[in-house]
Parts: sequence; C-alpha cells; structure tokens
Amino acid sequence: MTEVELNALFNICPERVKNVYATNSLKNVQEIQRLVKIFNIAKEQRETSQSIHIRGLVAFRAILTSNN
Repeated sequence: MTEVELNALFNICPERVKNVYATNSLKNVQEIQRLVKIFNIAKEQRETSQSIHIRGLVAFRAILTSNN
C-alpha cells in the first residue's frame, strides 16, 4: 500500500502547508504510529521475501550444476 492509500484508509489528512501530520490529539498520534508500524512490517516482509528468493535461486543453481 502506498502512503496515500493508507491515509485514505485511516482518514488521516496531512497538513499540506506545513507538509507534516497534525499531532495535536492522541488519536492522530496513534494513527501515525499505526502507519509507521505498517510501513516497517512491509519493509521487513520485502527483505525476507528477497532473501528467500535469493536462497531459492542459489539452491536451484546448485542443483543445475550438480546435474551436469
């Protein structure tokens, strides 16, 4: 998900003039924290997925070279 999609999903509106999120209420702060967690989880999942793909590719190449 993109930041815009998450903003729409959680009804968060950045202040365009200041280019920051309003943190004047506990609810806004909690929503921003949720967004950060979502982005961190997505980043970790991408890194794990890349690692798994690389391991699979290495194993596949090892199989191919051992069959020759």
